[in-house]
Amino acid sequence: MDDDRIATTYTFGSLFVRTAAVLAAFAAPVAIGIAAAAGVFGTDSLWQRIAFVPLGLIVGVVYGYLALFRIVYRLRIDGDRLHWRAVLRGGSAPLTDVRQVVPHPRNYTTIVLSDGRRIHVAGVHDVWPFLNALRRVAPHIQIDRPLALHTPKWFRTEG
Repeated sequence: MDDDRIATTYTFGSLFVRTAAVLAAFAAPVAIGIAAAAGVFGTDSLWQRIAFVPLGLIVGVVYGYLALFRIVYRLRIDGDRLHWRAVLRGGSAPLTDVRQVVPHPRNYTTIVLSDGRRIHVAGVHDVWPFLNALRRVAPHIQIDRPLALHTPKWFRTEG
């Protein structure tokens, strides 16, 4: 991020962190399902233990889909457009279509477009310089600051 607290790009974590997060989204639910089937969690009934395997596979597929296609890790302001990128999917919208940005205490940020679409961005604690640039180039965008989330003092005073 830039030293002057304004950044026209935002990228969540390093390539290693992003790769680990995607792999964990696939592998963790499957591993828990297999461990439960093996009786690690103390389930005695065989049919209950076997039921954990497909459940783990289903949850792994859902989380994997979200990690690959829906959770954005990169944002970029380019002229009058906001571009975003997930691992296997990307998109863009005019800044005039961006209505609201909501950082959440649970380490993700939601961008709401005027047509109702929501873009979920990984990370919240290091996104503030990007949000500072966003509110400067598009002052109409409402940037919420939830009470449970620490907002940098410089962000509160500049807006």
